[in-house]
Amino acid sequence: MAEHGAHLTSTVENDQRPNIFEVLAQQSLMSTVRPAFKHALRVFTEKYPQQLGKLYQYYDEIYLVLDTLIEAYYLKKYGGSFAENFYEMKRVPSGQPEAASLTVKLRLRSLLCLTLLPYVFQKLESFFEELKYKHGNTSSKLAFLKKNLTVKQRLVYFYLSIYPYVHTTWEALSLIYMLAYMLQRSRWHHPSMHLSGTELSRLDSDDMPGSTFKSQIPWSQLSFPGKLAQLTTWLTNSTALCLSTSLSVGIFFLQFLEWWYESDSSAPSLTALPVPSPPKTTNLHGVRPNVCPLCMQIRTNSTALSVSGYVFCFPCIMSHIGQKHCCPVTGYPANEDHLIKLYEDDT
Repeated sequence: MAEHGAHLTSTVENDQRPNIFEVLAQQSLMSTVRPAFKHALRVFTEKYPQQLGKLYQYYDEIYLVLDTLIEAYYLKKYGGSFAENFYEMKRVPSGQPEAASLTVKLRLRSLLCLTLLPYVFQKLESFFEELKYKHGNTSSKLAFLKKNLTVKQRLVYFYLSIYPYVHTTWEALSLIYMLAYMLQRSRWHHPSMHLSGTELSRLDSDDMPGSTFKSQIPWSQLSFPGKLAQLTTWLTNSTALCLSTSLSVGIFFLQFLEWWYESDSSAPSLTALPVPSPPKTTNLHGVRPNVCPLCMQIRTNSTALSVSGYVFCFPCIMSHIGQKHCCPVTGYPANEDHLIKLYEDDT
């Protein structure tokens, strides 16, 4: 009897456990929202740079605030994030799937893992790419141990050396969690879910939004203040439900637009202009290939100018482009978007 009861309990828990495809779907939705909104904001910023320039510059911080407000509302109202609720999932305390709701502490931990943790990782990645762009690809992983370096340079090279290992470790750990969840060896599909102290479960009938709108007292038996209070509650809940549905439809529309533009950009254009031929003349006769045409010194931080194909030092060409807005050799019009960093072997 005990074994049979345990088997039934295990079966019920497995029925409430979302499968790997549902988990991947909600993760994909969460990872799509941020770049989709950023792309939309960039389009509007190009049309109205003065009005929206600052907004785009601090997009990550603004998105963090909005994301925190939305996720806090969904965690309190539905017991899960927006993406989890979109796919009819909720969060329950780890090891306690029968718990009615999340405690304030668990909601706060979940909110930090849903909003602050991705923000920190995104900032670390952006900072790494920025440093890598400025300082180039270090030939040695222990470059920060070299002599004659300032404290700032040493910290920069240390970060460039250590971040790829930290990033790889986190991604490998995420893969291990996902495989363990898929094989039903773990309650958590991601390290951040483990840190939040919660696990995913499917929504049941009591969790559906419509179940909270029902009144315990018939409408005809309510007093006027009671009817007014119930009507106000119904309008508030209906407005929240409409906004939630509109947000869900908007996210689906953004995903559709992303797929549309990706498929459209991958198709060859019949009106695309041919690639211009390389310049036939040059005034760089006798200059060695590893010398910058501007400073006439051995190149450091090699950067190519795509409009002409010539390679310069990054500081030299960056300064020239900012002042002259053209290639110093050919005179072709150019801007900062035409700069391409080159990672050459120092040997």
